[in-house]
Amino acid sequence: MAADKKLRIPQMAVQNLRAKKFRTVFMMFFVLLMSATFFFSTILMENMKAGITNTTERMGADYILVPKEGTENIRESLFAGVPCSVTFDRSVEEQVRAVKGVRRVSSQLYIATLAASCCDAAVQLIGFDPETDFVVKPWIEKSGELELKTGEIVIGNDIIAQVGDTMKFYEVNFKVAAKLEKAGMGYDDSVFMTYDTANLLKDSPVAKEKLPSGEIDGYASMLMIDISEDLERKEAKMLGIDIQEAAGTGQAMHAYSADDLMSGIASQVRKLSGYGNVLTYIMVVSTALALISIFAITINERKYEFGVLYTLGASKKQIVSIILSEALLISFAGGILGVLVSYYLVMTFKNFISVKLGIPYLDISVRQAAPVAGLCIVIAAVTGIIAAVCSAYRMSRSEIYCLIRECE
Repeated sequence: MAADKKLRIPQMAVQNLRAKKFRTVFMMFFVLLMSATFFFSTILMENMKAGITNTTERMGADYILVPKEGTENIRESLFAGVPCSVTFDRSVEEQVRAVKGVRRVSSQLYIATLAASCCDAAVQLIGFDPETDFVVKPWIEKSGELELKTGEIVIGNDIIAQVGDTMKFYEVNFKVAAKLEKAGMGYDDSVFMTYDTANLLKDSPVAKEKLPSGEIDGYASMLMIDISEDLERKEAKMLGIDIQEAAGTGQAMHAYSADDLMSGIASQVRKLSGYGNVLTYIMVVSTALALISIFAITINERKYEFGVLYTLGASKKQIVSIILSEALLISFAGGILGVLVSYYLVMTFKNFISVKLGIPYLDISVRQAAPVAGLCIVIAAVTGIIAAVCSAYRMSRSEIYCLIRECE
């Protein structure tokens, strides 16, 4: 005679869930929704914070001098690659270089291209001086030794072109000499060129007509300033005021540190992060309450079942274990499915999300997503356990004969 097969608690939990498929799917949906929302919002916030960090680190300058009226435009260009044209007289560079405590100065020129027939793409052109530059050129040369000739450009990673291709801006053709690795900031949608190359635009009738200044030569958009290392903190802070005063042109100027320049966007990200956290908390609480309610209703309907198990010798601990097992199976399955669904949607609509939400770099690699996914599943499991414990506690307080008689 074959030995009797023992039905263990996990197997009983699985069979119970299979017997009530609609109820199981309904509860799993709440967990899935919570998990997907948490994963999506956390991934977005982490990537926006990483974008700010990348932008700040890439600046590589102690102070950045920009026109006050163009600060917001330059900030958005650096962070998200939004094209802008901001100019001031480049002679300011020599005035700032003469300030005591300033070690080196290099200017950059920001020129916005158009989504029109005169340009292959609406991108940010960044002109720099290879003789004085200490920010852009070292980063470009990470791709290999590169001596840019007049007419050659280096493109960001997100621009659709390859080395050797020709790109047209304001009816002027430029040759792609190199393509940069992913930066996680506005540089991914930017085109770099020397001032000599940028000056090719000044002979273009289209550029003269479309650009605000009407001219290219002799203009800059911001100054990257490196100060002496032996300055004390207080002196370094005061030097920013001296730099602003030295740039005494008719245009109001402001000297920012890299952190200060990006503080506006960082503040917005903190606000969004706060909203995201509130939404997540609401989803977690709502899911927990929904599961508690559903479990309470379910346990009430199953009193007779548990009463019979008690009379057959099952202990209260075993009954509670069955309820907890069911909750864990629902929570883990819902949590994993929520992460997978959210991950798939982010992967599928990554470019759309980046453009619409202004996120320059959406990293959803396994390394980035795995910790967030793990946290989502843990929260889902804890939520399920809380719901199960609340329901099991109510049931365990009832006497055995009451459980059976209530369903007669």
